[in-house]
Amino acid sequence: MKISNCVRSAVCVLLYISYTAIYMARLNLSMSSDALTGAGILTDVEYGILGGAFLVVYALGRLFNGWLSDRLPPRTMICAGLLLSGAANIVFSALPPFSGMLVLWSLNAFAQSMLWSPILRVVAAMYDGERAGKITSLMVTSVAAGNIVGIVVNTALIVHYGTRFAFIIPGGINLLLGAAVLILLGRTGIGTTETDKSAQPVSQAPLVSLLRRPDMLAAIAYAFAHGIMKDNITVWMTKYFIAAYDIDLTKASYFVIFIPAVGFVGRMLYPLVYRLTGQKEHIASLFGFVICLASSVPLCFGVASPVAAMVCLGLVYAAVSVINTSLLSIYPIRFVPQGRVATVSGMMDFSTYLGAGISSSVYGFLVSSAGYPPMYGSWAVVSALSAMSILLFLVPRKKRENGRKGS
Repeated sequence: MKISNCVRSAVCVLLYISYTAIYMARLNLSMSSDALTGAGILTDVEYGILGGAFLVVYALGRLFNGWLSDRLPPRTMICAGLLLSGAANIVFSALPPFSGMLVLWSLNAFAQSMLWSPILRVVAAMYDGERAGKITSLMVTSVAAGNIVGIVVNTALIVHYGTRFAFIIPGGINLLLGAAVLILLGRTGIGTTETDKSAQPVSQAPLVSLLRRPDMLAAIAYAFAHGIMKDNITVWMTKYFIAAYDIDLTKASYFVIFIPAVGFVGRMLYPLVYRLTGQKEHIASLFGFVICLASSVPLCFGVASPVAAMVCLGLVYAAVSVINTSLLSIYPIRFVPQGRVATVSGMMDFSTYLGAGISSSVYGFLVSSAGYPPMYGSWAVVSALSAMSILLFLVPRKKRENGRKGS
């Protein structure tokens, strides 16, 4: 089925908005964290457990849904994810006991894990090769856009209407977008017919053979490492500014919004970084880890000014965005011939959120007992080890492989 440029653009815009919107239904917990802990609804430890549970369930969901997304129509996966996330958020607004919150927030995490792999499949189905890579690099800016929109909208909802509406409104938006995806992808045939070249080839590469590839194992390790920083920035940034600088939510939001804004710039600059590094995603990742290291060190020793802390966290987030785009978007597109785009994307996301989930739960106890500097110290250590391993092992290996190809 031939797809017009107009339809392609409409599909991309809808998917971009949908992926932006799920961050509203994720950051609402972070933005309402101070209100929930202040009212005695949650403790800091319980909040850390909720954040950790979301990330771990999301990680497991991405692994399972990455595999499932190579087998089910993208429309089914995306629509189901949006509807389930919307419903979980609306029920969460009733603020049930902690056990109920844990179940609902885990359900929200699983639902949101259903979206990215089928979105990649849709892009790979509509565009060829290099064009698909460019569209994907633009599509991933929805993560930073979602963070910005999530902070602004949820702060306004909490300040003007109360905490409950920070879950009701994002949930309702997800329900509407789920219906829109169902209608548009259904009418165009995208996601309902297997004209999709990103999946179901004559013979799919066995999963075991993928896991034996040295570059795959390295990518999994780096995904885990950058995950320790990526989502913990958004999980803890609001509470950090309020606690460290004794300011309220409204003032904290002015600093917090800068962080995803810089991340957005980082994602927009990715095509330039990718070209400057010779289209080598491992070099782009090395660049990102070095920036993370340099920006985490000042935070380890305490930063007197919230502006300085904002700049440091913004640089970490921008650098992590570069690493994230390399590992979760550009790298999986290389597996179109093997019919494993969604599977590899799911594996990368699984490793990313596994690192984020495990560390978030640990940070909940660490922040309660020792404050934030140890958390930032762990980021510096992880960044240093990752950068060193790329320099010592991955760069020489890639040079040897390129040498063999050229001979």
